[in-house]
Amino acid sequence: MNICIISTDQEQDDQRLLEAATAKGHSARRCNIRDISMILANDKPVIYWRDQDITKQFDAIIPRLNVSFTDYGTNVLQQFICSKTYISESPAALRLGRDKLKSLQYLQARGLPFPATGIAYTPQGFRQLAKTIGTPMIVKLIESTEGTGIFLARSEKEMDNIVKTFGQLGASYVIQSFIAEAAGTDVRAFVIGGKVAAAMCRRSQDGDFRSNVALGGCSEPYQLTENEEEIVLSATAAIGINVAGVDFVRADSGPMLLEVNVSPDFTGEQGIEKVTGVNIADAIIDHVVAQVCNFYEHRYTSATVLESPRGILCADG
Repeated sequence: MNICIISTDQEQDDQRLLEAATAKGHSARRCNIRDISMILANDKPVIYWRDQDITKQFDAIIPRLNVSFTDYGTNVLQQFICSKTYISESPAALRLGRDKLKSLQYLQARGLPFPATGIAYTPQGFRQLAKTIGTPMIVKLIESTEGTGIFLARSEKEMDNIVKTFGQLGASYVIQSFIAEAAGTDVRAFVIGGKVAAAMCRRSQDGDFRSNVALGGCSEPYQLTENEEEIVLSATAAIGINVAGVDFVRADSGPMLLEVNVSPDFTGEQGIEKVTGVNIADAIIDHVVAQVCNFYEHRYTSATVLESPRGILCADG
């Protein structure tokens, strides 16, 4: 099988996927999204990588898109869908996962637990919401990642200053209840194909309320409870994503979902592969290969939504 990883600088993770695919007897290539261009035409839509026509070159595409490449990257994926090539993630699911507010609305529709969240159009609107959310509270950019763009406001005055600053920058943001009993600690569950492959608990090492490994947190293996596993899998089904890192905190009232990360890292000294000993790269490749076989066996011929018990498989129509 010929596999392409659409890359946006997650080189260590990409390399693990290439090695895993090669070890299983597949051909694999990494193509940076910056080097991909397209021609849209009724008679011959074309996708180029540098000067090579790759429109029909691959059996499967695995996207690894950083936040800043979401729009262009999902357009590239849609072009592959139009060429009837299997895509391991739906462009719709990737876009949804990157919109933190809309993601929460999908979780809310399924009755899944998460901290109370508020959004308004003006700073004045946030002042009214703050009375319900209460302080301290989290102020979070909708496109925050790896702990950046997330602030703890201990008073309405601090909140007001932060949201005014975000407003001047033209940024979109939300306010969220602060789960004090879980400060500095969260759980990352890594989901592949509707199953939890591994989970770890992340802890801040310097008193920061954020536990992200990118900010210096440390990790240890974690065994999910049945309830936690059910919530995690329901969250990925709500988004329609196949491979995801689901983050939640353990509040006194039970697990509270924080985020469904649709392009999660898994390598590094504090990454989930190293911490848990689970071969995430192998599991991803095995999942993709199994789905590819189903995709071409059923001879899907158009870019329609492919439904499974968990949600969208590979296209957004």
